[in-house]
Parts: sequence; C-alpha cells; structure tokens
Amino acid sequence: MQRDILIICDAFPPDFAPRMGYLCRHLDAGYRITVVAAKEGHTTWPIDIQRENFSVHQIQLTSRNRFAAKLQNIGDYLFSRKDRKLCRCAKQLLKGRHFDLVLCLSYYIFPLLCGEKIAQHFNIPLCVDLRDIMEQFVQPVGFQKFVQFFKLRWINNIRRNRILRNASAVTTVSPWHVDVLRRYNSNTHLIYNGFDADVFKYKEVRTDYFTITYTGRVLDLGLRNPTLLFEALQTMCKDEVFAKALKIRWFVDEVSMRQVSELSERYHLQHCTEISRTVSADRMPDILNESSIVVVLTNKATERGPHGIMTTKFFEALGCEKPVLCVRSDEECLAQVIGQSKAGVAARNVGETIEFIKDKFDEWKANGFTHQQVDAEAKAQFSRQSEARQFAEVMEGLIKN
Repeated sequence: MQRDILIICDAFPPDFAPRMGYLCRHLDAGYRITVVAAKEGHTTWPIDIQRENFSVHQIQLTSRNRFAAKLQNIGDYLFSRKDRKLCRCAKQLLKGRHFDLVLCLSYYIFPLLCGEKIAQHFNIPLCVDLRDIMEQFVQPVGFQKFVQFFKLRWINNIRRNRILRNASAVTTVSPWHVDVLRRYNSNTHLIYNGFDADVFKYKEVRTDYFTITYTGRVLDLGLRNPTLLFEALQTMCKDEVFAKALKIRWFVDEVSMRQVSELSERYHLQHCTEISRTVSADRMPDILNESSIVVVLTNKATERGPHGIMTTKFFEALGCEKPVLCVRSDEECLAQVIGQSKAGVAARNVGETIEFIKDKFDEWKANGFTHQQVDAEAKAQFSRQSEARQFAEVMEGLIKN
C-alpha cells in the first residue's frame, strides 16, 4: 500500500540537512514523499535523490538584508514567526492533499510548531526528529547564564517540550539524546546519523604525504577542542622525518580559518598546515580516501556538557574505512561507537594521541596509504540505508495505530 509522507524540515539539500536528504533517497518505493522546507540559499550538500513520487517545496523565510534578518530573528524567538509563515505556505501548497503522517526534522526548535499545526490540520500522526537540542551544548554558568536568559532561548525550550509531549513519536541521534527526550515523550527512538554506503566507501589512494584531515568547524573550544592534536603534533615534529612527511589539511568556514591559523602559529605547525574553505559533500569521499587519518573534534562530556555530539563526519570516515582520531574523547556516546566499530581511537591525553598517530604513520610509510580494519557488522548498522529502514519501522507503527 502506498504511504503519503509529508516531511517538514528546517533545511533540505542542497542547503543542508543530509539526514532527510538521504532518507528520501533510500526510503522504500512504497512511500510517496512531499517535502516542505525553509530555503537558506547554501549549496553545501547536493544529493541526487532519484525517486518517483517525490516533490520538494523550499520557501525563503528570512530576509537577505542583515538588519531586517536580525529583527525577524527577534520575531522568531518571541512569536515563532518562521514557523507560522512556513505553516501558512504549506497549507496553501498542500490544499486538497491527504497524508498519512508528518515527519518533522528540527535543529533545536524550528519548525516544530509548524509540524504540529500541519499534523493537526490533516488529523494525522506527528513524528518529531531532533538532531540537536539545547541541552547538548556547554551550559552557561554565572553571568553567562544571566545573559542567556535574556536571549529568550528558554521560551523556545518550553514550546519544544510541549510539542514533544503531544507528538506521536520522537526520533533522535544518540543514546544520551534518547535519555533526555524520554522525559517528555516515552515513545522516543534512537536512529543514529550515518553514511551513504553507495557514496562513502574505501578506495586505495597512495599519497606523497602523511595527511591528517579535518572537515567541519572550530569555533567553541568548549564543544570541539583540538588542543591534544596540536600538542601531539608539535612534539612529534621534533622528529625531522615525521615533520617533512606531515601535511595537515583543514576544510573549515571563514571564522574557523582564523582560529586554526592562530593555533597553527602557536604550536609552530605552519610549515605543514593547509587551510581551505568548506567543500561540498560530493568532494568528501575523495578527500577522506586521500587522508591517512581523519580527525573528529569533540570535548569531554561533563555535567555541563557537551553531550551526544555524533557528527556525520565520523560516520563518513567510517564508511571510507579511514582511521579516525577523535580528540578530545567525549568519554560518552561517540567514544563508545568508535570502540564498537573499531574505527580508530578516542584519545583522552597527548600520549594516546601520539601513540595512534605513530602507529598510522608506520602503516603509511610501509604502504603509502592507510586502511582501518573496521568491524563490518557494526559499520553496516550506521549506513543511511539502515537508517531509512529504521525510520520506516517507526512510521509504519504510527500509521497502523
């Protein structure tokens, strides 16, 4: 039987939101999918979805004028402006249509209110998928807490929790997220982020340099702290053979470029550092396969955070079977998955970081490339194909009930 699924999300490829893009690509052909999403104007994640019975409506919700956008941002916090506008546009676009379920993907809060109202409009189940929540980030203390109060984020959290309680089901990305969200909805399911097995796969590439690669952001050192990596490499570069062979590649945004440049100078690693702008997703498999080590930046999970940071970059490196160096280990969800999949190491100190890099350097010297012998069974469960099957099980349960 054909199922009509309406997906409402904060973004959709090529803007971002690979989780929903890959779901649309791999969900069983028995699903007719309609997507309504905010349009942000970025082109960082093109995905060739290639399926029948599929349509996307992307709606510009924020002014391109910076001053107007700031005013609109206040309206978003106080009155859920973006949600209400997206909801009006969706109702107009979908007039006369029928759906079996609404799946609403959110980064933090938007567009949960829209998803709730549309589900009520069609009188159908609402499944909420949360990939990031306020509680996962480093929580403010002292004066910072006072400032955060007046940023009005607490208003959104109250709204979010009410919607979660009324949702038919919730899906999210880590065991820690599940524990938090089950306080508001007992029907909460774990569906990890992952990699597309058709795209991210191992390819032997011999390189002239021992190449350490990072792709992503380096902004808040409380969330992603590369200090162990820099300290380890500064020590190891005292060995002239290693120093001449080393290349560190950073693919980051403009703000992160400044942070990385300052750190490279502080640790005297400019000679082997290349800093480039963020690249689109279609280039990522080649970049990963050219790498001797792929870096994932995190920080130790404490009572104040961060928690449950399960970056897609890790899963893509796993798909390409490249050695993963996670620094600093979160000693939580990500470290557990790295250990389970034998993807590399979640280093807790400089010694562990140096030991792993030396081991992979020796492998590269012997072969001209590195190949991480990951656990095949563990790897398979993190594919986007497996993720789509898990989403289908949750949705079918809601529709049948």
